[in-house]
Amino acid sequence: MASRRSGGSHIVFHGPRTTSVRSGGSKASNSIGPITLARRLLFPYHPPSEPLPPVLIKIAENNRDSDTWDQAAFKALNDELYDFLALVVRGFVLPWWSKITPRDKEFPQEITKIVLHLIRQIESRILVADLPSLVAGAIPALITQHYIDYRTACAKLPSAYATGLHASSSLPHLFHSLQPHMAVSADGDVDPNYIRQAVEHILRACLPPEDWEAETERGIVREIVLKIILDSAFPRLSQPWFLQKSLLELLGPPAEVAGPIPASRHGFTFNTLVILILSAVQVISGFALAAIAGIQNCLHIISEVNAPQSLTARVSPIYNGDLSSPPLEMIAVVFTMKERGATSAIFSLLQVSCGFMSPFLNRLIPYLFYANMRPALFTKIILQSKKVLFPDGYPGPPPVEPTLEEQVLIREQLEKRLFDLVPPMAAKVLFGPDPATQQRTVKGILDPLNSSKCNVHLLVLLLDAILITLFPELGLGSDATTGEGAESNDSAGLTPDARLSDRALTPGDDDP
Repeated sequence: MASRRSGGSHIVFHGPRTTSVRSGGSKASNSIGPITLARRLLFPYHPPSEPLPPVLIKIAENNRDSDTWDQAAFKALNDELYDFLALVVRGFVLPWWSKITPRDKEFPQEITKIVLHLIRQIESRILVADLPSLVAGAIPALITQHYIDYRTACAKLPSAYATGLHASSSLPHLFHSLQPHMAVSADGDVDPNYIRQAVEHILRACLPPEDWEAETERGIVREIVLKIILDSAFPRLSQPWFLQKSLLELLGPPAEVAGPIPASRHGFTFNTLVILILSAVQVISGFALAAIAGIQNCLHIISEVNAPQSLTARVSPIYNGDLSSPPLEMIAVVFTMKERGATSAIFSLLQVSCGFMSPFLNRLIPYLFYANMRPALFTKIILQSKKVLFPDGYPGPPPVEPTLEEQVLIREQLEKRLFDLVPPMAAKVLFGPDPATQQRTVKGILDPLNSSKCNVHLLVLLLDAILITLFPELGLGSDATTGEGAESNDSAGLTPDARLSDRALTPGDDDP
């Protein structure tokens, strides 16, 4: 196995002492509390009384002196990251490695060291990447293009464009003609060599030379990532019913409707009048206090955003400094606002307002993005990922597609939940004036995500956008330099195009 002689073989704790991952020492004893899966598989020789080394070292160091940094939440995130990594090793490495050498515990530790080094290199890139442009620019633009192309493909179904195509595959083929991607076939199948080469470039950019030259270790890590993406993540995330069920869980249960107030037996009395007046005063005072608190928060945010020393007040170069247009355009396309007079007027008013406040919004959006990036958020994401990828502690089987009746029930529940989120008066403006138009609008919100073969295109394009943000050297014609341990690679990258949704990783000449 390749050894890491520089910094990577030692873990730096909060104190001055360092502990080598490869040091000998006694095994963890069961007499000192329960031994977690991560300690048993990834750190079998780590002292049980010592905490596990932090996964995200630079983020912890940068926020250690911050007043808003929650150490307990960061420790929970660290534990969940190790638990997720231990589940990956147990699910994708031990089933075949234990058949070769059942007693060897060094190999999972070597895999752990390589993965931790990759995570820390990606962490370094995240700290300097323009993530607000990804979240507020690239992702809304891709979703907008997906909705537009899906509706265009549906409009072409009854035309001559669908001549010669089978009824069940005509929509994916028409959609593929609008969004051709080298990694996705017309039938919605992802080319594994595309993902494999993308992971290979990430390993080349992040691994130190001694680990990059160890072809066996590199190949095992690459295939593990490939298997997680192609066999676990994409088959689930592309299913319409899975997306609808996830949206239902995200929106939460509907609010309980209070029952009618029982009428008084004695009719309208003086006591009833006093109660009504006091209740009205309480409501008005509560609203006034909430308005005052909201105004104070707004003034605080405005002062923070306009502060010259604010690190988040930067303008994205990707969208000419306008981060508010892509989300606004996405909302207009998803809700079909341009098809109705009232919503079209509202959209035009919002466009004018956002254009007028564009310099401020370009600083506000990054501020809100970084202000809401808390360890608890990522812990929740990891917990949900474990629930999806490892439902019983092991890699789950391919998703069992619900019956047609169950899919219809999920869809109806989601449509009803969307209706319940909007007050009746606002629904007439946002969804349409009459129930038929409102039902058609809500149906149009969910329909573009109703084809798993079309959703695969969106997933691959989102993966491309994330890769080009964290690894700009993958872009063709990019002058960006690679990170630590990286090698320049001009033969692979994202094809530049006027349409963001057409960007794609291009295989290089040195295919692995």
